[in-house]
Amino acid sequence: MRLINVKTEKLEEFLGHETRPYAILSHTWGNDREELSFRDVEEGEIDKPGVGSVKFRGCCRQAEKDGLGYVWIDTCCINKDSSRELEEAINSMFRWYERASVCYAYLSDVPDNNPRKPESKFRTSRWFERGWTLQELLAPKKVQFYNSAWRCLGTKARLCGIVEKTTGVPRQFLQGIAELRTASVAQRMSWAAQRHTKREEDLAYCLLGIFDVSMGMVYGEGGDKAFFRLQQEIMKTTRDDSILAWGLGVKEPFTSDSAQVTAGRILAAAPSDFANSGQIVSREGSSTSSHSLDISGGRLRICLSLLTTSAGNAIGLLRCGPDRDTQQVVGIPLAKMTSGSSDEYVRPRGWHSVLQPITASDASPKLIHIMIDSESKKSTEVNQQHWSYDDEGFAEVNLDLVDVAPRSCWDKERALIMSTIESDGTTHRILARFRHGEEGSRDFVIVLEFKQQGACPEAQCCVMICCRNISLEELAGKLQYVMQKASGKRSASNGLLHLHVTLDVAQQPMFIIRPEAMPHPPDVTIDATVELQKSDLMLEFARILKEKGKNDAEEEELNQRAKGKSNRLEQIKKEQEMVEDELRKLEEKRRMLAEEVQGLHHLSERQAEVKERQEHASKRWLHARKRWDELRHINGDEDGYELEGMDCQTLLRWAAEGGAEAVVQQLLEKGADVHARDKDGRTALSYAAERGHEAVVKLLLDKGADVAVANKDGWTPLIAASSKGHVDVVRLLLATSGVNADSKDSESGQTPLSWAAANGCEAVVQLLLDTGKVDTDSRDNNGRTPLQWAAERGHETIVRLLLKKGTALYAYRQTLKGHYSCARAVAFSPDGRTLASGSNDNTVRLWDAASGAHRQTLEGHGDYVRTVAFSPDGRTLASGSYDNTVRLWDAASGAHRQTLKGHSGYVYAVAFSPDGKTLASSSGDKTVRLWDAASGAHRQTLEGHGGYVYAVAFSPDGKTLASGLFDNTLRL
Repeated sequence: MRLINVKTEKLEEFLGHETRPYAILSHTWGNDREELSFRDVEEGEIDKPGVGSVKFRGCCRQAEKDGLGYVWIDTCCINKDSSRELEEAINSMFRWYERASVCYAYLSDVPDNNPRKPESKFRTSRWFERGWTLQELLAPKKVQFYNSAWRCLGTKARLCGIVEKTTGVPRQFLQGIAELRTASVAQRMSWAAQRHTKREEDLAYCLLGIFDVSMGMVYGEGGDKAFFRLQQEIMKTTRDDSILAWGLGVKEPFTSDSAQVTAGRILAAAPSDFANSGQIVSREGSSTSSHSLDISGGRLRICLSLLTTSAGNAIGLLRCGPDRDTQQVVGIPLAKMTSGSSDEYVRPRGWHSVLQPITASDASPKLIHIMIDSESKKSTEVNQQHWSYDDEGFAEVNLDLVDVAPRSCWDKERALIMSTIESDGTTHRILARFRHGEEGSRDFVIVLEFKQQGACPEAQCCVMICCRNISLEELAGKLQYVMQKASGKRSASNGLLHLHVTLDVAQQPMFIIRPEAMPHPPDVTIDATVELQKSDLMLEFARILKEKGKNDAEEEELNQRAKGKSNRLEQIKKEQEMVEDELRKLEEKRRMLAEEVQGLHHLSERQAEVKERQEHASKRWLHARKRWDELRHINGDEDGYELEGMDCQTLLRWAAEGGAEAVVQQLLEKGADVHARDKDGRTALSYAAERGHEAVVKLLLDKGADVAVANKDGWTPLIAASSKGHVDVVRLLLATSGVNADSKDSESGQTPLSWAAANGCEAVVQLLLDTGKVDTDSRDNNGRTPLQWAAERGHETIVRLLLKKGTALYAYRQTLKGHYSCARAVAFSPDGRTLASGSNDNTVRLWDAASGAHRQTLEGHGDYVRTVAFSPDGRTLASGSYDNTVRLWDAASGAHRQTLKGHSGYVYAVAFSPDGKTLASSSGDKTVRLWDAASGAHRQTLEGHGGYVYAVAFSPDGKTLASGLFDNTLRL
C-alpha cells in the first residue's frame, strides 16, 4: 500500500509486513475538481483550491500531533486509472482501516463543536448516509470525529450512544466488544439500508469487508447484479439463512385462498430491502446445519421447515428471528411452481416476510429448491393491474413520490405501481407516500385499491396526511383504524397544498393517478397520525376500564369481608385476655384464634395491593384523558365519546408535590387529611417543601400540618427544603412553632445546616445561622462538620460565613519558603520526619518536618518537577518531571543515584509498590512503565490507555496497579 509521509508530503510504498504506523482518513467526496488525486500528490500539486487540500493538510497536521509519521487518504493513495489496483484496493479497504492506528472522520458539513446538542448538524451529516463510511466506522478500533474546521468533536467510544441512534448499529459492534461475524447477515445488511453511493455498484462493493468476502469489480454491471454477486459470495462462507429475511412486513402476507401469484426473486435487490431486519438474529444451530445454502442451475437449494396455510400457500421457516423474542422466527412466503418437480418453489412478488411462532410447524426440515429470479420467466396465473403516475404532474404541485408499501409493488424506473387482483376479487391495499418540497411539512398518503365489479376492476383511492416519522409499514399495519373515516375522501390539505386526486382509465389494466391543486382546503382532511394516536388511546381506555371494573369488584368484595370481620377481631382480643390464666387448658383454642388473626392480616395486605393498583390506574387515566382532550382539540371534531369521571381517594400529596395550590385548597376543603403519610412516612408538607412550593407550604401550615414530622429516614420538611436551597420555604418553616432547626436525619446524621453547606445553598446557610439555634460544629455519622462539607465541595462563600460565625478550624503552623516557582508535589517520608517538595523551578527540596528547616536542594531535572514519592523504607526518593524522566535520590544524603529514561511525554506520577521493589511511573505518552527500584532497570510498559495517564497507585497487597486517565476513566 502507499502512504503519505506527513513531513515530506510525498507518497511512499510499503509491502504489507513493512507498513509503518499510520492514520487513515474517512470523509465524503466533494466536487471531483476539488478532490486531490493520486496524480496531484505525485506531482506535488496539493494546494489547489477546494476542500481536497483542507482534508490533506488537516489530516497530516493531526497525525503529526498524534505522533504518527504517515497517513492514508483514498483519493490520494489509490491510482484509479489502474482497474487492477482499484480492485485490489477495494478488496483490501476494510483491512487497511482495521490496521490503522487511528481513523480521522472529517465531517465537512458540520460547523459546530458540540454533537451532543439535539440541534447539532453532527446527527444529520452526509457522512452517516454514505455507503463507504459504514466500514470506515466499523473497521478501526479508534475513530475521532472532526468538524469542518478540523476541531475534534469526540471519539467513537465517547459518542457511542449518538452514533448508535444515528446509524442503527448496536453499541457492542461499534465498540468492538462483539465481532462483526456474530451479527446476522440480515442485521449487517440493515445497517446499509439507508445509505447511498455515487456509483450504484459501490453499494455492494462497500460491504465486502463487513462480510469478509472478496470479488471482482465490474463497473457498468448495475447495482442489482453487483448485489446479487455479493450475496452469492456471502452464501459461500456462511449458512446463515437470515440472508433471505428481507422484505419483512408487519402483517400476514396471505389475504385470500387464491393460488394466483406473480413469481419474484428469492434474493434481495438492494440493502434497502433489509430496512426492517435490524433486530433479526441467527438462532442457535443455524450455522451448523447439515445442509448447505447454495445456488445451482438458477435455483437456491435450502433445507427448511414448511408451514402450510389454510389457503394452501407455504411459509418457509428460517433459522432466525427477533433478538428479543426467541419464540418467533422469520417466515418467507413460498408458492409451488405450476410446472416442475414437487420440491420447486417461487417467492411471490409483493408478499412480505412475516414473523411466525417457532412452534407453528412441527414438520421436519426438508430440502427444497427456490427459483432465483422468476419475475420475467415463470409465474403462476396472473391477473395484474397497474397504476401510472406522472412525475412531472406531481412536480407541478411540488410533490415527489418517496415510498410505496409494499415496496416490491413499485417499479420506480417505469413510474408504475403494480397490484394483483385475486380470483375472489380482493386485492392488497397499496400505500403511496408523496412528500412536499417544504421542509417539515406533512406527507400525503394515497391509498390505492382495486375492487372486482363484474368483469372489470374498479379503481378506488383515498387521500390522507401523516407525519414524516411514521413509516408506511406501520401505517399499513393499522390501516383498518383509519379507513372507516378515510374511505372515499380524495382530497386533503397539509396547510401548504390543498390536494385533490383523480383516477383516469388509460387502457386496461392501467389507471393514471392525477394530482390537482385546489384553491381552498377540503371540508375534512384525514390526519392518519392523529387517527392512529386516537385508536391507540381508545384501546388504552378499554384496557384501563376493564382493569378498573375488575379492581372495583374485588375491592367491594374485600371491603364486605373486612367489614364483617372487623368486630370479630376486637372480640377475639378480649377473649384472649380473659383466658390468659387458663392458657394451658385452652391452648388449642388460642392457636385457632391466632390463625384467624393471621387470616385477617392477609386480608388487609390484599386490600393494600388493590389500593395500590387503583392509584396506578388513576395516574394512567389522567394521562390518557389529557392526551384525549389534546387530540380532540387538534382534530377539531367530536367523536361522540365522553369520559366518565373517576373518584380518587386523595390527590393531596401529588398536588402538593406539583405545586398545584388551587388543587391542594380544593382537596383540603373536601376533607383531605393534612397529616396523612405515604409508605415512606412522608406528608404533603414534606413533598411541597422539597419542591420549593412556598404557597402550598404556607397553605398546609395554615391547615395545621406538623412541621416536625420526619419520614422513615429522619428527614423533616426543614431538612428537605434546606438541602434544595429553597430559602423562602425555609424562612416559613423556621417561623413555625415546633420546628427544630438543628434536627438530624437518621440516615446520615446531617442537620439542615450541614445539608445546606454541602449543597452550596448560601442563602439558607445565612438564614439558619441568623436563628442562633444551630450548632455550627455538629458532626454527622461520618464525623463531618458543615465547614468540612463546604470546604470539600469548594463553596468558598459558605466557608467564610461559617468561619465568621466562629466554627472550629485547624491551627495554622508554618510557611516553608525557598522555591522560586509554584510547588507541584509534596510527600512525607514514612517516618514523618522529612518533607519533600517538587517545583516548577526544576528542583526538589527536602525539609525538616518538625522545624520546617530547609535541609537540601536536589537539582538535575531539566523541566518542572511534577511528582515525588518516598520508598516504603524511606531510603529512596523518586521524582518525575516534564523532562520525560524519573530520578532516584538517596533520601538521607540527597545524592543522585540514577535517571530512568524511556517515556516520550511528561511524567505525571510515580509510586512505589508496598514491598519497595517496584517503581511505577505514568506519562503523557499514554503509558505506565514499571522499573526495578533497586537497579533502575526497565521491566515493562503498560499500553492501551486512551489519553494522558495522570495518576498511578499500588494496592496494599501490591498485586494490583491502578492508573487514572485524562479521559475520565481508571484502568486496573
